[in-house]
Amino acid sequence: GINAEYGNLLKRKLHMGGDWIPISKRPEFADVEPLPQDDGPNPVCPIAYSARFSEVMDYLRRFLQTNEKSERALTITREVLEVNAANYTAWYFRRLILYALNKDLKEELNMVGEMAAENPKNYQLWYHRKALIERTKDPTGELDFTAEQLKEDSKNYHVWAHRQWIVETFKLFERENEFVDKLLHEDVRNNSAWNHRFFVFQRTQEFTVENRSNEIEYAFSFVKKAPNNPSPWNYIRGMVNDEWEKFPQVKDKCLGFISTLPSCPHPASILVDIYEKLGENEKATQLCSKLGDNLDNIRRKYWQYRSDLITQKSKTHQ
Repeated sequence: GINAEYGNLLKRKLHMGGDWIPISKRPEFADVEPLPQDDGPNPVCPIAYSARFSEVMDYLRRFLQTNEKSERALTITREVLEVNAANYTAWYFRRLILYALNKDLKEELNMVGEMAAENPKNYQLWYHRKALIERTKDPTGELDFTAEQLKEDSKNYHVWAHRQWIVETFKLFERENEFVDKLLHEDVRNNSAWNHRFFVFQRTQEFTVENRSNEIEYAFSFVKKAPNNPSPWNYIRGMVNDEWEKFPQVKDKCLGFISTLPSCPHPASILVDIYEKLGENEKATQLCSKLGDNLDNIRRKYWQYRSDLITQKSKTHQ
């Protein structure tokens, strides 16, 4: 079974950098004729594949051609993935074999977990994992698995995308805010965690002023810890959703931050939006000048553009 496959791989020292036994030397493949890659009669720039890479691919091509779904074909898919974990054809064929042989997909998930340690940002690997969960309809252990992966890289897009798919598909939102809160206290600049919190909010709470006000207050508690970090400021913008008049506390807090943190551009940037929305265009353009000349000089032309737009709109409405 699948355990035997893993055992054989270990015996061949594939994970220990030892000698590799060519497939052509293994008795279980004696009746299989490898299918070489066809580069045509006069290849312009042939790729210098290693002997091992060429051989495993030659055997994979033959199994694909014959559509053989067997233990030995399963072994070949794994060996192809050992030399190229991004080979989506090998992953796809491997799934077909697993399903045809009615393999224990939990064991396969364990194998994928081991490979993820070495290939944490491999698209094909994460799609394979998702496909297996779709097949089993059992997300048990996936939240713990992604949490462990995020300990290695707390901003790994693939892990976050998988976790979001899991919690949304299987309605596992209950402890997600607790999880995000833990990550943000470990690293207030974890923009991926902020994004996940917004993702969870959109799917679990009504977009009322009260609910959004609670989230805005939460975000401001992190602004105090790292005021120059744009993530909580962007979270506040997302919660307000350009309805600044409904959240007067944001204006008051931003005015307070301008006084206590005069070199921080974010409260001034938000106040530009607030003043523009409230029709206080002179205050908005003054802040645009302050941002362009001093606080956010790298985006000087943007703030000039914003100022011009506000001025033009003001003249239009006179």
